[in-house]
Amino acid sequence: MPKIKESHGSKLRSKVKLSGEGVLSTDGHVILCKVCERDVPAERKSQVSQHLNGAKHKSLLNKKKQSSSTSLIQIASFLEVSRKKSQFKLDLCEAFVTAGIPFWKLENSKLTDFLGKYCSEQIPSSSTLRKKYLQSVYEHKLNNIREYIEENPIWLSMDESTDVTGRFVAHTVVGTLEMSGTKSFLLHAETLGKTNSSRIIAQHMLNSLAILGPDGIRHDKVLLLVTDGAAYMKKAGSALKIIFPRMLHITCVAHAIHRVAEEVRLLFPDVDKVVANGKKVFRKSAARVSLFREIAPGTALPPQPILTRWGTWIEAAIYYSANFVAFSSVVAALDENDASSIRVVKDLLESANLKENLAFIEAHFGILPRCIEMLVKKEALVVDSTDIFKKTLLDLRRTPGAVGEKIRRKCDLVLSNNPDLHRLDKVTDILRGNPSEGSIDEYSPSELASLKFAPITSVDVERTFSILKHTLGDRIQTLTFDHLKQHLIVYCNP
Repeated sequence: MPKIKESHGSKLRSKVKLSGEGVLSTDGHVILCKVCERDVPAERKSQVSQHLNGAKHKSLLNKKKQSSSTSLIQIASFLEVSRKKSQFKLDLCEAFVTAGIPFWKLENSKLTDFLGKYCSEQIPSSSTLRKKYLQSVYEHKLNNIREYIEENPIWLSMDESTDVTGRFVAHTVVGTLEMSGTKSFLLHAETLGKTNSSRIIAQHMLNSLAILGPDGIRHDKVLLLVTDGAAYMKKAGSALKIIFPRMLHITCVAHAIHRVAEEVRLLFPDVDKVVANGKKVFRKSAARVSLFREIAPGTALPPQPILTRWGTWIEAAIYYSANFVAFSSVVAALDENDASSIRVVKDLLESANLKENLAFIEAHFGILPRCIEMLVKKEALVVDSTDIFKKTLLDLRRTPGAVGEKIRRKCDLVLSNNPDLHRLDKVTDILRGNPSEGSIDEYSPSELASLKFAPITSVDVERTFSILKHTLGDRIQTLTFDHLKQHLIVYCNP
């Protein structure tokens, strides 16, 4: 009988058994070391043995085993450092950062005189707070986060953006999964070499978890990852699931609804031109604003939507639909020679299809802004959020005509781009009390119950980028990124 050749995956699984339970894992293609967070050469068994017997691997494994003592030593060390420092200056540093007050405000003599008079304390300079106290406040916040999370199962949300100085920045938010609710924290911020690399994004998440657990990453406690729907984010999530096999990866459903709204914008270019030029007509002209209020009293001025802000374009289209007559009468009274935007809007208002298109958008897509508003609400039940998302997609699928056909294709696309939404559906069926099709054996009953308030949007991490924009004002762009990160962690976790 001819000898049957052993498959590559089978060879890898046999080599994984050399390490014992919980050290190595494989997806059938490569072997990953959970302790070192890297792939292991596995052409021969000797290579795996060499890695397991290496000094670096043994050192990291030893640190993981001594987790409790390490944490106690770190906290004791922090308390000792804090005792040597002025408690007033520590509290002042934390108060300024948490309130979003820049340290350079302490250079104002009136403020320092006021604080010195009523606090009877020596008021430090901004440089002193930044160099000697900010680090301690930051470490104290991290210890508070670690103490709160403890052994709770957790969810993570990560995203990247570009700040005002042109740096590529990634943020990771961590939250607890509890039956009474969920509490989230900004855990880590770092600069990236580039933003469209799945490998860099995956490494950023591992760096974040290393901060959360200095004794080693708790692979079994990470139950949920929420990102946007970018291809490299999905690829990073797929790679991370090898290390965190119990983790569900969900792409933000509010962002998915926004992508449908963007498809609507592309399908109605005339309406898009009205929205873009309508805000220009009144944005920087006090005389036109006065004329608007005179001709159309009680009517709000045209909105100024931001394309990257979810649902605002649809809200603008609904405004023009609801106030079409009033807006048209104001534009008719304007001189088209004053600005090109006036001429463009006048031509569009005379178009025969504009009114019909606005009516169509309001009738079939007017639900989208309200849907996004409900999805990003804090402390929402996962059952309610998934119901809202599914009902919205069902309503969108009922859109008639050629536009409806394109919208249905877009809905199918955003669903197919959500890796583990079908697995989350099984969880929500259980939480509704309905029989679940298929098993979810990897979760205990307690873990399933803890997903009661699991988020399915990435709004928490999006909010941290708004705070980043606020923090990087015109006069504090010279901050080193380490100091900026410490500001953000303290500011976002009051």
